[in-house]
Amino acid sequence: MFSVTDHIPARGGSDKQFAPGRSQLALQDHPRVVAHHFSGREVRPASREVVVDGTKRKLQPRAFDLLVYLIEHRHRVLSIDELLDAVWRDRDVQVCSLATAIARIRAVLGAGASGDEVIIQTHHRVGYRFVAVLECDARVAW
Repeated sequence: MFSVTDHIPARGGSDKQFAPGRSQLALQDHPRVVAHHFSGREVRPASREVVVDGTKRKLQPRAFDLLVYLIEHRHRVLSIDELLDAVWRDRDVQVCSLATAIARIRAVLGAGASGDEVIIQTHHRVGYRFVAVLECDARVAW
């Protein structure tokens, strides 16, 4: 745990003092993702918006968090337990809550309507994986 007087080495060898309210990641000068673009869709984590073909669509908060988590960890299959822990944290929820959130995401994104497009792949009894190809992540520097 950092205190106000702790120092974190920054790039280039100098030190920056850790300020209350700022995360360690923010001090590392990493760019943050403003939007994920794929197949005519856009997910904007900072503003918590989903845009499909230019139209903003509503997605419940937990389902939105789940979508962002899937996108950020798209390089592997995420287990059911990991997703429940990451999105629902310490709440006692059933697997059906996860399945319902996945169904809501798919409905909002319009995935699978034609039967040939897969955005979130199901690995039965294992978990899920975001498989749509990201066109470009719009980034902004801190």
